[in-house]
Amino acid sequence: MRCLRLRALFLLMFQVTSAWAATIVINNTDGANEGFNAIDQPNANQVGNNPGANRGEMRMNVFVSAANVWAGLLQSSVTITVSASFDPKPCTSDSGTLGSAGATSSWGSFAGGEASTAYHVALAESLFGGNLNGGSAEITATFSSTVDDDPGCLTGMGFYYGLDGNVPADLTDLYPVVLHELGHGLGFTSISDVEPGGTGNFVGAGGFPDAFSKNLKDLEVGLTWDNMTSIQRLASALNDPDLVWDGSDVTADRVNWLGPAPELVINAPGGIAGTYPAIIGVEPSIIMPGSGVTGGVTNGDALVLTCANFIGSQMGKIVLHEYDPACGASVRAYYAEAANNALGVVVSNTAATGLPDMGPAIGNQEVTIPHIGVTKDVGDDLRANLGSANVTIRNSAIVKNGENSGKVRMYAPSVYSGGSSVSHFSNTASPDLLMEPALGTLPLNQVDLTLPAFYDMGWLPIGFVEEIFEDGFED
Repeated sequence: MRCLRLRALFLLMFQVTSAWAATIVINNTDGANEGFNAIDQPNANQVGNNPGANRGEMRMNVFVSAANVWAGLLQSSVTITVSASFDPKPCTSDSGTLGSAGATSSWGSFAGGEASTAYHVALAESLFGGNLNGGSAEITATFSSTVDDDPGCLTGMGFYYGLDGNVPADLTDLYPVVLHELGHGLGFTSISDVEPGGTGNFVGAGGFPDAFSKNLKDLEVGLTWDNMTSIQRLASALNDPDLVWDGSDVTADRVNWLGPAPELVINAPGGIAGTYPAIIGVEPSIIMPGSGVTGGVTNGDALVLTCANFIGSQMGKIVLHEYDPACGASVRAYYAEAANNALGVVVSNTAATGLPDMGPAIGNQEVTIPHIGVTKDVGDDLRANLGSANVTIRNSAIVKNGENSGKVRMYAPSVYSGGSSVSHFSNTASPDLLMEPALGTLPLNQVDLTLPAFYDMGWLPIGFVEEIFEDGFED
């Protein structure tokens, strides 16, 4: 354990070159022959370009490389210690917890921070310019050993330990998972009690609004979370698409990361005509023609025998379904396309507000037709006009994918998702963002809108102090 920790510290200190960069130390808390200390050899396709001599060393190399990304982007004079381990996590053949991380404490009312604001400890120490928590770690992180050890977990895929982004199709890339979870530990999470049955209060230092939550805004009520009542925050946590990030840095940078948003245009009848927000399906193989797809609407629910069996023709039609958690949107779209030659699928929410969940993906089955989710009201209007309803599914020329009114949406489905709701960007973002609730396809080392979100919270880039000094010398 001592050798692994020293190796992590060595790599971190010598790979980060700026005098103002943070220093992140990985404190290995695993026991002998487990986790970071495992001495077994992974399968050949799991290794990639990782130079580790065994699975434990490879895991540490991944952690150090991911930590180096954040250390090289954020400024702190105080060492950030991550207490990390690998342990069993819940997992089935099609879903599982890959890892989790969080700040060990929060701090408020210190020199360098804003008044009446709670900060995750690593950010608090950066702003304070000194240690606040004694010898305690700033972040705890636990990652799943089950992914490698249990052949029934995610169909036995295992982690990919390469540092090159060349991930085999049947493996789960560990690197972006660590990058994502360290992002949570550094501050990308709300310190509030907004789960169902919760108080709606802030639960960080002093009961103050935390730096993350102060950037959350509900467009429906026009208030940021620090200006809401506890009851309003509880409602806002379920208020997709109106819960957004209000910080100026993310808002300005969103155009560099988000592609065009899907939308539903009702062409006829005139009484319900208009353009309505939508959420695209999660299948990466969707093809959206430049002009979109246009067709009459047919009631898919009236044609369903089972989730994968339809009666009647959907050829040349856009098929309307009501959201059914037992039969995902991608499954509906797959059979509408493969068996019935439909043009597209529209899934309407069953909850009174918000957009439906359009996941999960269905693996290797390619779905090319556009399939989108819309609100319950839009679905109800279409069902009331099935004889004459004509719609177009298309990309917006104005609105970005994953935004609302020029602000980046947060993940706030109408059914609260523990560990995911509020503390992630919306899964409607496309291309994928690092801090979505489920990792999609990401280029190597991409931190996208997470970095400007950190700036909105108070983190300083490593060049900030150097620029001040340069300006001073010029004067």
